Amino acid sequence: MTTETPTLKNVLETYTKEGELYERLENGRLRCFACGHRCVVFDGLDGICRVRFNRGGRLLVPHGYVGALQLDPVEKKPFFHALPGSLAMSFGMLGCDFHCAYCQNWVTSQTLRDPDAVAPPHRLTPEQFVGLSLEHGARIVTSTYNEPLITSEWAVEIFKLARAQGLKTSYVSNGNGTPEVLEYIRPWVDL
Repeated sequence: MTTETPTLKNVLETYTKEGELYERLENGRLRCFACGHRCVVFDGLDGICRVRFNRGGRLLVPHGYVGALQLDPVEKKPFFHALPGSLAMSFGMLGCDFHCAYCQNWVTSQTLRDPDAVAPPHRLTPEQFVGLSLEHGARIVTSTYNEPLITSEWAVEIFKLARAQGLKTSYVSNGNGTPEVLEYIRPWVDL
């Protein structure tokens, strides 16, 4: 009996929920608004980021995991003007809408494009994330490492809970956004 090892792509498909940043088009296609590419995605295919995909006319997006988690000085974000000397609990998922040869976060951003970049997902709930942030003395939570705009639904879910616990929120992005994604995250991002 042969047992196939699941691919990272197969595993990531289990860490999804329906997204909010898209519109349905005719013939089962949809248009994603998470980044400036505004991908038109046919049923069964992925957007350029490879983590937002069309299944049966629904956009499934990353949810419920981190690809990277780190406690950093806020100045590393780099925010020198906001709560100087404080700690930021930084998280990232997997995937990116760019493919830069010089990416400093290549392991998480390019893991679905480059077989040498391996960053497995680690299941984490927003409650666990905020609990870890508070336990370690973070005053800020930051969506970073891979491109956070393509995982905005997950970040907003975390940010809502973080704000309720008195934490500040921030994004470190490549800036390739759309008006729709910026309006979506604006109420929940402090820095």
